[in-house]
Amino acid sequence: MKHFIAMLTSGLLLATAAQAQTKLSIPPLSPTTHIQQRFSTSYIDLTYSRPSLRGRTAFGSLVPNGTVWRTGANTITKVRFGEEVKINGQTVPAGAYALLTIPDAKEWTFILNRDTAQWGTYEYKQALDVLRVKAKPSKLSAPVETMSLTVENLRPNAADLVVTWDRTQVALPLTADPDRIVMGQIEAAMKGEKKPYITAAQYYFNTGKDLTPALGWVEEAIKASPSYYGYYWKAKLLQKQGKNKEAIEAANKSLELVQTDKNEVSKAEYTRLNQEVLAAAGAKK
Repeated sequence: MKHFIAMLTSGLLLATAAQAQTKLSIPPLSPTTHIQQRFSTSYIDLTYSRPSLRGRTAFGSLVPNGTVWRTGANTITKVRFGEEVKINGQTVPAGAYALLTIPDAKEWTFILNRDTAQWGTYEYKQALDVLRVKAKPSKLSAPVETMSLTVENLRPNAADLVVTWDRTQVALPLTADPDRIVMGQIEAAMKGEKKPYITAAQYYFNTGKDLTPALGWVEEAIKASPSYYGYYWKAKLLQKQGKNKEAIEAANKSLELVQTDKNEVSKAEYTRLNQEVLAAAGAKK
């Protein structure tokens, strides 16, 4: 009996010692990364694990052609859109999706699936697909060791989700409609107390809209708080409308006010910017 108790005690001590072992921090073979890219009026959020070649061939070998791939390693790759986007003309509501692919030598299939909790593709259900679209891969001149999923070719209303690994790169183009959202925001904001006069005017300027309301907003901003910033934007709007005489007056007023700025960096910058407006408006030196 004593021998049995001794053995039991020894076993418990060994188990306790095993549980108390120092936890090691080992470099993962496929580290997880999280990217949030500002896009349109919101963002694109990506979470995925990045496998490396380590002497292997990616597509057609490690990742078989014609089979559903998690587009990375470990758990499923996730993409979240902060606003509604369109992919190949199909509307995708804001929200999170599993991003799957079917690689092939001549054509890839991109899949958005509702199940973001699956591990790999072991429990993948096609019935939960939100969309499937085709894309043509391109061949790279040199292999890329570690797989990457990035947001590239950013424009105000468009971008590409790009998969790059080994000698293959393939892009999934998507678009958004920021103008619809921003115009709605401006309409609502102008009914409130804190009206974004200058920001709204800048948006009209940068997107080629009618500058008449934009000029009115800048005038309201100047009336509330005269500033070199407000007069600079008044000058830009007037110059773009072809009202060069008024633009020159506004730019000179901005130059006058900016001299009181104690920040030498912003003083120099807005001196230069106003001089550019004056030159564009044909002011005499």
